[in-house]
Amino acid sequence: MVEPYYMCSAKKNYMKKELKMQIEIKIKPRDNEIISHDYLYSMSTMLKNVLSQIAPEFSTELHAGIHQNKIKLFTFSPLNSFPGPKSVQIEGEKRKQMLLGQRIWFRIASPWPELLNALGQALLTNNKIRIMSKKFKVEAINMIAPPEMKETMVWRPFGQSASICTPWSSRTENKKSFVYPDKSINNSPECASILKQNLIHKFQRLQEIRKDIATAWIKSAEIDKIDKNTPIEISFIPYSKDRPYKQVMHKGKNTPIRTWRCPVKITAPIPIQRLIWATGLGAMNSQGYGLVQEGKNAN
Repeated sequence: MVEPYYMCSAKKNYMKKELKMQIEIKIKPRDNEIISHDYLYSMSTMLKNVLSQIAPEFSTELHAGIHQNKIKLFTFSPLNSFPGPKSVQIEGEKRKQMLLGQRIWFRIASPWPELLNALGQALLTNNKIRIMSKKFKVEAINMIAPPEMKETMVWRPFGQSASICTPWSSRTENKKSFVYPDKSINNSPECASILKQNLIHKFQRLQEIRKDIATAWIKSAEIDKIDKNTPIEISFIPYSKDRPYKQVMHKGKNTPIRTWRCPVKITAPIPIQRLIWATGLGAMNSQGYGLVQEGKNAN
């Protein structure tokens, strides 16, 4: 279900009409539809730039102020298209490029109303965006209604190419490892444990940024609190009959980023489920990883 996007007060009557926490942006290419597979970093930069044009003080506070080096509590999806994206070889290029269909869209999610509203307004006002060298026209923005939240949900990466990133670094080493659902690397925690810890950290961050929203979620769920002892059960549903998950690799600033894609079954208090819908699963959400939608239960 989608609704036309409209600007609204971030705090006014929050619980009377719960704000949607995902918006979908429809864009149209201004020339051809071919783009590098490694466009997510450029997309992140584009969102930062359009935000700085409309809300410069907020943008500075977010990226260089009190929110610098902290969880941003927003995520966006890779580009989706119809017909679906295809890898094509371009003469003179070493790596294959991605050919998008003529209808293109992506989503942005956040439980932080000020941020989601500012990004939506910036995209509407700017009207034109650039991702890498490609120019696009913003055609429409719609609000996405959340699914019915239950204590057990199946979430899957959104659309055609979203994926989940679960990095881990040892306290004694600076080297970053990327953990997959069925593998622990360099004595890392299991993937499910990394996801759980990340969710708890995100909820703590929500309490710092918008305590009123976190409190309202807890109150509506009729629970006392969300903390490190909150029960969260996570399991993985196979991507296909032949493989437990699909491996995906991107590059950001020429640095390899290894991610994965498969449905994830989570049993947790409803405030955690709302947080997943609004911030995604895993880490590096503000760089284009982890945005999800409701999936089908395999049972």
